[in-house]
Amino acid sequence: MRADAWKLLLSYTPLNINLRESTIKKKRLEYFDICKIYDSLLENPLKTMNEVDYKTFKQISVDVPRTMPEFKIFGYESIRKLMLRVLFIWSMRHPASGYVQGFNDLISPFITVFLIATISKNTTEEKLKDLDLYALDFSEEFMKENGINETTIFELEADTYWCFSKMMDKVQSNYTNNQPGLQKMMSKMEEIIKLLDIELVKHLQMNEVSFMQFSFRWMNCYLMREFSLKLIIRLWDTYFSEENAFNNFHLFVCACLLLNFGDKIKKLEFQETIMFLQNLPTSAWSLADLDMLIAKSYQASVLYGNCSFLK
Repeated sequence: MRADAWKLLLSYTPLNINLRESTIKKKRLEYFDICKIYDSLLENPLKTMNEVDYKTFKQISVDVPRTMPEFKIFGYESIRKLMLRVLFIWSMRHPASGYVQGFNDLISPFITVFLIATISKNTTEEKLKDLDLYALDFSEEFMKENGINETTIFELEADTYWCFSKMMDKVQSNYTNNQPGLQKMMSKMEEIIKLLDIELVKHLQMNEVSFMQFSFRWMNCYLMREFSLKLIIRLWDTYFSEENAFNNFHLFVCACLLLNFGDKIKKLEFQETIMFLQNLPTSAWSLADLDMLIAKSYQASVLYGNCSFLK
């Protein structure tokens, strides 16, 4: 039910159940018409694009193959083509920020959730018992046998585009020129840490470790590089359920993530601290570990969420 829940929480589909099917059909047709405009550019980009658009296209073309290399499905040509078109169209229609490296990671949870939903609807419960859906190691034959065809791929693409757009509407200002929004988020996170563990802040300052050196990535990619895809999807369940969470609640999640390793960090010097923070030992974290982090973050947000520096 996650795919349907995300679409509702992002206001892609209406609460009125009688209007959902017609709304999705209309939005998919709208995306199809948008694609007609840009497909002519994508067919021969070197000849049809101006210098700025071609630079964007080239960067997306480089980033897409780098997306989630540990997962089989992100290596499939159909999925890569989907990602390239979604990201290029979005960047062309949002020139204030345009494409920013890392957006290729940010659309991967949508693709995963919508792909799994389609497969789940077309697979028997008996087969699902033996599948780790979030391993994403499906063969192309398996996907075809379980409802993934040209039509459902396009539907998945359209839904991904609109849901990604809905999410980005809330945070696009973070990605405008020089990314002032991200600078403010890092500053706010530091203020939260001062409230929760001033000794940790003093230790970082004494070792000349700035928050920019490690937390910029946490803000820019919303912890996509720190957690597994499965945990990110669980985290986004919470973000979509909380008002303006990508700008506010995310700060408390990042703060509590840092505090989780506070005792360890206080024993490290500059170089060790930088290496540790850029490679947090979270690869083996379970859903229970993440739930604990979310609970602590929520507690901190209740205590300090109304502080003036967060306004």
